[in-house]
Amino acid sequence: MEETEAGFYRTLCSLETLRSGTKGFFREFSEKVTGIAGEQWISKVFGRLSGDEDRVRAVFVDGKIKDAVLDTLNRTEILYRGKDASVSRARRLEGFEAAAAGERRKALALFSQAVLRAPLVSGTRPIGDAIDAIDRGFGLPLAFLARAQMFLASNRCAFAERDLSFVEETDHLPDALRAELVRAKETCEKRRSEGTMVAKAEERRESLVSGEQLLEIEETENAGKRAIATKRIEPGQRVITEPPLAAVLLPEYFGTHCHHCFRRFEAPIGCPVCSSVAFCDRECRDAAIDSYHKYECKILALLIGSGMSILSMLALRMVTQNGPSECLKISRALNRRDESTTTTTTTTEKEGRPASKSAKRRTRKKKLREGSSCDLRAYDLVMHEKRRTAKDFFERSLMAAFLLRCLQRVGFFRQASEDNEPPSDEEIAVASLVLKHLQLLQFNAHEVFETRLGTEHRFRGSKPVYIGVAVYPTVARFNHDCYPAVARYFVGRRIVIRATRPLQPGDAIAENYGPIFTKRTLEDRRRALAGRYWFRCECTACRENWPRFDGLTNEAVRLRCPSEGCPRLHRRPRDPDKTVECSSCRRSINLRASVERVLECERLYARGFAAMDREQPETALEAFHEAAREFHRVAVPPHRDTHLAEIAASACMADRGNVYQPVAALPLPNFCERSL
Repeated sequence: MEETEAGFYRTLCSLETLRSGTKGFFREFSEKVTGIAGEQWISKVFGRLSGDEDRVRAVFVDGKIKDAVLDTLNRTEILYRGKDASVSRARRLEGFEAAAAGERRKALALFSQAVLRAPLVSGTRPIGDAIDAIDRGFGLPLAFLARAQMFLASNRCAFAERDLSFVEETDHLPDALRAELVRAKETCEKRRSEGTMVAKAEERRESLVSGEQLLEIEETENAGKRAIATKRIEPGQRVITEPPLAAVLLPEYFGTHCHHCFRRFEAPIGCPVCSSVAFCDRECRDAAIDSYHKYECKILALLIGSGMSILSMLALRMVTQNGPSECLKISRALNRRDESTTTTTTTTEKEGRPASKSAKRRTRKKKLREGSSCDLRAYDLVMHEKRRTAKDFFERSLMAAFLLRCLQRVGFFRQASEDNEPPSDEEIAVASLVLKHLQLLQFNAHEVFETRLGTEHRFRGSKPVYIGVAVYPTVARFNHDCYPAVARYFVGRRIVIRATRPLQPGDAIAENYGPIFTKRTLEDRRRALAGRYWFRCECTACRENWPRFDGLTNEAVRLRCPSEGCPRLHRRPRDPDKTVECSSCRRSINLRASVERVLECERLYARGFAAMDREQPETALEAFHEAAREFHRVAVPPHRDTHLAEIAASACMADRGNVYQPVAALPLPNFCERSL
């Protein structure tokens, strides 16, 4: 009964990483095709296919399901929210009303919506054109000018000058608009010369310069590949910062965060074609349009409406950001690797002996050399292919087929196949990459968050708010621990990993995948991890079944034997002056010094908590890190104050990353109107 329940929970978790169980047309499509295929065909026919290319091809060509698949896929159409001059004009006029009423925050949001909804200025259409008839076709520079005036009213000339630069680039600008542009620029120059410009508040940001190499990836028999420390790592020390291999912003934040870098924006600029997304500056806009957004732009509404998961969108992004030629290079490199592995295995089998570790290592190095011109790091991450059911592969193959059809519709391929023709070899190769992404992202993606601060206090009431997902090839190698050694936070899309306690060379660098021992029971943690990540946790907190906070005290601490090299741990003595014999080293020991050091750590923790109350995160971190170094030198958890302090230190460190403090009693601005 328990195995059946666990299997159901794992299947449910797996499905949720692919698509919604209640929303969107993909669920209906998947259930329809699955019903036509039947469990017998999925298990006996589809289940015997061994490669991703064969799986995707079967979806399109097998007579059992082909008609049902094509019936839906052939109805795939471009769907996005385009520009609308009338909406832009309406928002601009509403912005003027808000500005006249002194509602500057609201006015800025409305002017930004006007910017994002305005079509590009066209110098080729006649004035009589339906679009050009509205604002004579100059809705975009008018919106930029209006927003620039709003920034000037707030004495924020840097933003005003940037908006004015967009106006200045407009060809054939009417005399009245050009005169207004000149006046606005003169105002900016005057304020700069008078020194009255208000500088933009500097954000406290983590330095992203890479430090010394503190970790390496090792392969183990039981724990797979994992990260271990190569040097001693101190509490608070940055272990790694890593940019994402690919990242996707959650749709609900399209109106407040840059689509490319994930930072909150104040003066967004739009895509030239769609009105669904926004960017913080030219650099992000151009980077997105030059890579993935030129393909995704006209299907964003379709993707969101399909009910696919954010991981499925990330699987697509890993393709669109590379483009067709790079995807084909990756596919060929992966095929060469597979052939190399098969050859090595066959040779070993003929010799009648298992492959040695050194042989496997040589094979891996050879595969890396063969794929050196491509970034193949993601494809070395765990996918659990051999543990997947035929039905799981079938669901993911249907999603890969749908995304392939989307790519065909937006001109991803130089020459796309006709709807009723089987996909070409190149199209199948790209779809098989999508299918691989759908497998590996299930276990290796990270949720990107920003810290939403309380309105009355920097830490009380603060919480992480997830704004996107990303895949980080190195950090994905960090194993799980219910008592993690590191904390993570994000600067834009980059992930920053910092230690919360000391680590020695050879120690595993483990983070937490969600279930932490202080909040969830052993049974609950193991159930969640088995269902979501397909492993049984055997970390120290699980093996020893540490209590949650509601049952945890400082008395649970264990003290290290003061004899050098002795691994024995001792309970906190009732009488610290009493000398006892260590059962391991057989020496007479006295634990008073160790008890005093733990008490001093508890006093340092209290000093750190007091600094947090005063909203002084750096002062708090000094106390927390000093105490953590000393505590772990003389003692071993569980210890209530230590765990509270390490969680508090994580919050203080996250204060250097993506942080947002809402203005009390005011709604968050949403620069992109949601109509998807």
